[in-house]
Amino acid sequence: MSAANTKDKKDDIEDLEFVRVFTPQHIPTYLVEQIKDRDFTVEQFYSFQEINCLRNTENGPVLNPLNLLYVIVNKKKIAKGFAWMMIDPLTQDLVVQTYSMDNEYWFKGKAVKLLYNKVKEIISDCNLNKVYWITKYPKHSERYGFKPSKHVLMEYMEEPTDGKNNKAVTGGDSRSIDTATKAIRKSGTRTEH
Repeated sequence: MSAANTKDKKDDIEDLEFVRVFTPQHIPTYLVEQIKDRDFTVEQFYSFQEINCLRNTENGPVLNPLNLLYVIVNKKKIAKGFAWMMIDPLTQDLVVQTYSMDNEYWFKGKAVKLLYNKVKEIISDCNLNKVYWITKYPKHSERYGFKPSKHVLMEYMEEPTDGKNNKAVTGGDSRSIDTATKAIRKSGTRTEH
């Protein structure tokens, strides 16, 4: 890429803007499809957003203040990315759920600066405490002040069993399932201690 093309791309990145949307229909499908390791289908994403972007009130539908869905558009108002964030009203934190940019605008991670600037704006406007962002590529976000959380993201997935082994497969630091859990599984209801 020539120096002129690099400068043009940089200018294009700086000219991109976030536009809040009330429906996911403005997000090109390929931007959802390109999300690596997503635990939902493209159809589930669009369906979820259709339900959660708006809230019905006695005065009619309004934007859900806790579900923030943005398309990122260029000067021609063509969507080149999107960001989905949620506000946790209890802790007053912002959670970045998904950030997807057209590869043309990624520019070796510099597109993260767009998200960084938007996050700072939302934190200020909504008087929020901090931002959580689950990413597989922390080096890009660390350039803009994100750092590993003191909390560790844990994941559990039920493994199919033959009915004989009720131990979760872990690194060896967990206990076997207790009797209350076995009773819940057996009866399908919660047991009192």
